[in-house]
Amino acid sequence: MMLRLMGIFSLAFVETAVERARRGPARPSWSFGFEWVVRALRRDFVDMLGWPYPRVRADMDARFYPEKAVRRVKRTSDTLRGIPAVWFAPPGAMDRGVVLYFHGGSYLFGSTKTHADMMARLALASGARVVGIDYRLGPEHRYPAQLEDALAAFDALVERGHAPGEIALAGDSAGGNLALVAQLALRDRGEQARCAALISPWLDLTSSSASTRANEPTDYGTTEGLLRQARDFAGAIPLDDPRLSPLHARLDGLASLFIQVGDAERLHDEGLELARRAREARVDVTLDVLRDMPHNGPVLAEYHPEGARGAETLGSYLRACLSRAARAPRPRESSQRPGDGESAHRA
Repeated sequence: MMLRLMGIFSLAFVETAVERARRGPARPSWSFGFEWVVRALRRDFVDMLGWPYPRVRADMDARFYPEKAVRRVKRTSDTLRGIPAVWFAPPGAMDRGVVLYFHGGSYLFGSTKTHADMMARLALASGARVVGIDYRLGPEHRYPAQLEDALAAFDALVERGHAPGEIALAGDSAGGNLALVAQLALRDRGEQARCAALISPWLDLTSSSASTRANEPTDYGTTEGLLRQARDFAGAIPLDDPRLSPLHARLDGLASLFIQVGDAERLHDEGLELARRAREARVDVTLDVLRDMPHNGPVLAEYHPEGARGAETLGSYLRACLSRAARAPRPRESSQRPGDGESAHRA
């Protein structure tokens, strides 16, 4: 694994040097180092497209990820109705608010290991405990397995004494998709989280927006690769089905939404269109566009100040969202605490 990554970064270094000598930085604020990282991520994505997904997952879980934020929080393993989960508790965490986090990875890979830095940063920025789950992945487990796991985790938190209004949903990329479809499902059963924060959400699996092509040179991955992954996840379900592409879903009655996108990423237009449609449906929407950032800006917080700002802005939103829970009547206390686990299993 290390030799492959060293080769990818070496080639990306040379390509970055050649391209910057020819036309300058790809975006105004991109340093050589940041552009090198983005180019290496793109090459890595393309290289793995032909791999079986179990190999992709194993490779990504075995990598080194930034630990600076993770070292500042208390990390605890848990299960929520049989679903593996990890808690990230910041010093002096608020008593009642909790963030239920869904990792990205095209619904095919990714885990609480690959996204530990992201969840730790959110915990520190929001002051709330963040719990991420390892929901089932496709293509072995197709829709609605991921939604079932998200709702089961939400219900487990309620069973532990958190009122729905004390829970915020959050997720990046496919996890942003899952946070939205879970909130839609909760709305339909008459019970919602207090808010949902969507980071570079994957909202239209058809990849039909203009930014999909226009921003491909400044994003990692490829449009064709993303479409292949969408088909691998969706199976026989059409890619524009609102259950998979919530950009086309009915949005009225939703609780507050936070939508964050980079203006250099392929999913930029999807996020803006969701904000427009949600506002038309009278949903309270906060839209944050990260300047010069590719997909999932906060994940790149170690490499670009705008990514770090994105993580702080997201944390501030979640802090404000959950602070309103402190003014609500306190729910009945539960004797269970994170780490107790449950005897129930996944649906």
